[in-house]
Amino acid sequence: MLGKLIKHEWMETYKMGCLMLGAMAVITFLGWLSFQAPVWKSISGTGGSVSWLDIFSIFTVLIYAMLLACVIFGIRIYLCVRFYRTMYTNQGYLTHTLPVTKNQILGSKLLVSGLWMLFIQLAIYFSLFMLVSSLIWMVAPDRYLPTDLFAAAWEILSEMESLFGFRAAHFVGMWLATSLIGSFTSIMILFGSLSLGQLMPRGRLFLGILFYILIVVGEELLVSLFRSFSGSFGAYLNRNMDIRFIVDLLTAAILYAATHFIISRKLNLA
Repeated sequence: MLGKLIKHEWMETYKMGCLMLGAMAVITFLGWLSFQAPVWKSISGTGGSVSWLDIFSIFTVLIYAMLLACVIFGIRIYLCVRFYRTMYTNQGYLTHTLPVTKNQILGSKLLVSGLWMLFIQLAIYFSLFMLVSSLIWMVAPDRYLPTDLFAAAWEILSEMESLFGFRAAHFVGMWLATSLIGSFTSIMILFGSLSLGQLMPRGRLFLGILFYILIVVGEELLVSLFRSFSGSFGAYLNRNMDIRFIVDLLTAAILYAATHFIISRKLNLA
């Protein structure tokens, strides 16, 4: 039955998800196009003249940044609205009459929503990589190969290792783990915050948003507290992602349990 729930959830969300990915493709193309203007060569001192097209290309970069933020917040808002409607409105009543467990309902929504968050995040990484690469190849000397970009990035990390005691392999590994699992923990924190709002008699949606803000601020304070014990800059870099990963994971687990309890409570009251 869990497979059917996942399939249904996927079919209900894939249109918006694909629309967001398509928007990312258009945004990436606009960003790449803006870096093809001669103004970037002029800024780097490698030649070229500034024209109105160059000014337009600079505005295109600003538009790229704004559209990127719209996609990031847009997918979150869509997934949260869908979760709220299918769990805590009249439509949610039909959801809870299905012959499935609460864990199956939550699991299907968390898995599908987390996957869409992951796809969007990967698309953002790819988009930023394409733009940075485009800018570098625009201002870099001739015969600059893509492999040179990776070599330069790894060289910078190696320099940080020698200067600050920074563990590059650990940092990259934690970044990958955070990117993968963080897509699911972040959406669970959103869902859990909306669920906490259901404990109140009025203004439940507004209070759910307020709970989310308070939880995020609380996480930041907790992470900052642990980071303050780092004795050096290298230790700070080594522990920063570790602490955030653990805090997010624990918060998501607690909010999953809280959401499960709130759903059970509402069904018993009904």
